[in-house]
Amino acid sequence: MDREELTATVHRLMEAKAGDLTCAQPGHGDGHTCVLVSDDGIGAEFGRWYPGVYWRGEPPMDLPDGHDWDHAWAHGMRAVAVGQDAEDRLVVAVARRTIPEPVEPPAELTWVERLVAVTGGPSSPVPAPDWGAVETRLGTPLPDDYRRLVETFGCDGDFNGFFNVFHPEELIWHTEYHAGDDLAFGGDHPPFPAPGGLIPWSNNEHEQNYFWITEGSDPDRWPVYAVDSLDEGSRFDCTATEFLYRQMTDQKHPFHTAAENVRGHWFLERSRKSAPA
Repeated sequence: MDREELTATVHRLMEAKAGDLTCAQPGHGDGHTCVLVSDDGIGAEFGRWYPGVYWRGEPPMDLPDGHDWDHAWAHGMRAVAVGQDAEDRLVVAVARRTIPEPVEPPAELTWVERLVAVTGGPSSPVPAPDWGAVETRLGTPLPDDYRRLVETFGCDGDFNGFFNVFHPEELIWHTEYHAGDDLAFGGDHPPFPAPGGLIPWSNNEHEQNYFWITEGSDPDRWPVYAVDSLDEGSRFDCTATEFLYRQMTDQKHPFHTAAENVRGHWFLERSRKSAPA
């Protein structure tokens, strides 16, 4: 099985109905499918795109015992793992994800904590940026919730395979590149550092861009400005993390939400921006 065959097999299993995830390996129950991979190079290449196994509590998937899982990641209602079975053979498993019924999170949770609760969080802690250097170069402090978001999840991954949160260096690059433009990425606001100018903090694969409107001296009160693919902008008086959480979970969110099509939420980390699955 070469890489293309392995990728196609995994994609097919991820789209399969839950009842179709059965395993031919002796002693394995239903809820997952194991694919034996004879070429260690292919399996290692496939797995290295994704983080090592790290769970907050119980593993959120139906995987067989007696295996040594090196990599695992969630994607919608499925999870994928790469490791060795009890006979030390390389195996890729596609499993049913265990997803609790959605409930309203406790009011005392911050929006970052709510994002951790619905996605399971990142696979491992991430190093914090040098915020002093970032904010000095940018010319303004940044909202505390964005800082906590980056320190919790990092910026090398996507929420629901859809939302990409900019790394602080990307904030700087966009701001410096567009400084002096009349408008920022469309909409009707100038880019920062103009008064009330925009600083971008996220985008997605549908060419929607998300900004802060830098109104006033308190970054924690900056509203979000969302611009769609037609360059039409909408203002939301909330923090970036509240906007992100509601976009992911609120089926009636007023800005182009995909929440009605997504039941399980996830944060997918990877070491590169493109991956085989």
